[in-house]
This record gives sequence, C-alpha cells and structure tokens, in this order.
Amino acid sequence: MIKEMEMDVKEKIERVMRMKKIALAKLFIPFCIAGITVLFFWFFIEPEVYAKYAKVFSIYSFIPLVGTGAAIPEGLRLGIPPVALISFIIFTDAVLALFLVWNFDYARKIPGIGKLVERAEERGEKTIIKYKWVKRFGFIGIVVLVIFPLQWTGAGVGSIVGRLIGMPSLMTWLAVVLGTFIRSTLLIYFSWLVAFLMKPFF
Repeated sequence: MIKEMEMDVKEKIERVMRMKKIALAKLFIPFCIAGITVLFFWFFIEPEVYAKYAKVFSIYSFIPLVGTGAAIPEGLRLGIPPVALISFIIFTDAVLALFLVWNFDYARKIPGIGKLVERAEERGEKTIIKYKWVKRFGFIGIVVLVIFPLQWTGAGVGSIVGRLIGMPSLMTWLAVVLGTFIRSTLLIYFSWLVAFLMKPFF
C-alpha cells in the first residue's frame, strides 16, 4: 500500500515537472524564433535590405490603428517584393499570436510584457461585448476581426479574443494567420490599384 502511494506521488511529481517544462518551452519558443530571425537578417541579409524590413516592422508594430495600412505601401515603395512583404507581415503576426495563445495566462506576470497583455485583454473583452458576432461565429469571427481591424483589434487582440471565447490554441492561431494573410493580400492589391489610378496625375 505504501509503495503504491509512493509510486502515485512520484508519478504526479513527474507529471507536474513535465508540465512545467512544456510551459517554459512555450514561453521561450516564440522569443527564440524571433531572435533567430533577427540574427538571420543581421548576418545574411544586406544592410540596405535589413533596413527596409526594419522600417516596415517599426511602422507595422508601433503606429496604432494604421500600422498595416501604412506599412504595406511603405514596403512596396521601398521595393520589397509583394510576396516577401506579405510573408514578413504574416510571420510577425504568427509569432505574436503564438506567444499569446500559448502563454495567455502566464504573459500577464512577465514584467513589462504583462501590462501590454493586460491592455490587449481589456480590448479583447470590450471587443467581445461590442461585437457579439465574433463569439457566435468563432473561427470565422476571429478571421474577420483580424482582416478588418476594428478600433484597436488586430493579431494581438484577435489571439486574446479567441482564447477568451474558448477557442483552442491551434484554431485561434490559424484564424489569426489566415486573417493576416487575407488582410495583407487585399491591402497590397488595393495599394497597387491606387498607384495605378494615380499614375496619370504624377
């Protein structure tokens, strides 16, 4: 009887340790992916090209509301090929979404990042209240939310909304990536159309 209890306790401890290792891996993997990408660009991409992507990333990440709408035309103006530009934006959102869907509960405890996550969570809760159709349509609702950013929504808030309405991590991540792909593609073609229509006037 005692041996069985000892075995049971040992199994529970091992299970907890495995869960902690998985949680740590989920916390660090997105940072590792982002870090490896930055190092790849730094060492293997020409400085001029690196500067172009850095500028697009800065516009996309740090200009509220109009980040995507400003980053794509700027990227095209800088000469970044459309496919590369779409891929870069999708990658940026995919890494952010991966971090949030995996670490939604833990991210709030991380100094610095925690405050940003809490703000995104507040926006996510307001989004659910204001746009009730998101919860009703689930996966499609998240995709639409990312395609057409409403107020402060986007990949980050979309990821949190998905988790708040009970969607699995993988489905939430896929919805965000799909939404980003459609949004980026539409914006690129829209930018081309505007440039084509405006060409006779310049």
